[in-house]
Amino acid sequence: MTTSRTQEERERQEVQAAQTVTQNTAEAEGPSPENENQSEVIQRENMSNSADKQSDISANGSAADQEQVTAEETVLTAEEYEKQIAALKQEVEDFRNRAMRWQAELENYQKRIARQLAEERKYAAIELIRDLLPVYDNLQRAAQSAEQNHDVGQLLQGIRMILKQWEDVLAKHQCRKIEALHQPFDPNLHHAISRQATGDVPPNTVLYVAQEGFVLHDRVVRPSQVVVSMALPGSGGEGASEPVEPGTAEEPSNNHPPA
Repeated sequence: MTTSRTQEERERQEVQAAQTVTQNTAEAEGPSPENENQSEVIQRENMSNSADKQSDISANGSAADQEQVTAEETVLTAEEYEKQIAALKQEVEDFRNRAMRWQAELENYQKRIARQLAEERKYAAIELIRDLLPVYDNLQRAAQSAEQNHDVGQLLQGIRMILKQWEDVLAKHQCRKIEALHQPFDPNLHHAISRQATGDVPPNTVLYVAQEGFVLHDRVVRPSQVVVSMALPGSGGEGASEPVEPGTAEEPSNNHPPA
């Protein structure tokens, strides 16, 4: 601003000096028409130059003022940016702290669930054991009774009652016995331990159950050990009862019974 004012003052002095020189020249030459016309022309040119210089001075001053205002606005905007940056940094820090809390809560939840699952697996059979204890009590009573009473029929009746109680307990826990006797051989449910030629039943029929099999829900706990029928020799069979060779026994194809 100081530089602009100094320049403006200097230009004003130059304009006044030019006007003074023009006036002195006109006075020295006299009031001839030519001199008067020349003096007017020079005066108009000086006035025009003065106006242009005044316009330039005003333009320069306005530009300087505008630059100063723009600089002040830039400073204010930078301060606002600094505030916004600080606010964003605080927001990021808040999100980071919140995420760390959530992660800690998730890890604690996973540990708690893992402990609960481990405890449930550890004591998963407690209900089954509670249901089996009465069967154990009855077996113990049957053994004591057999020591004092040698009635085989009564002892057999007691054993059958205990077996029925046992099966009821298994059924309560969704475990059922596989019905294999006189059923078509099913490799999903049966394991053939031998074959026997007979004409009483069709081939591949279960003739005898050596060991009962059981299914829990829809999964085979163990297959039934069975003897399977085969055609008589006159029908193209192999003859009398024979064990199944190792590696040729019918194994269950999977752990699920057929639908």
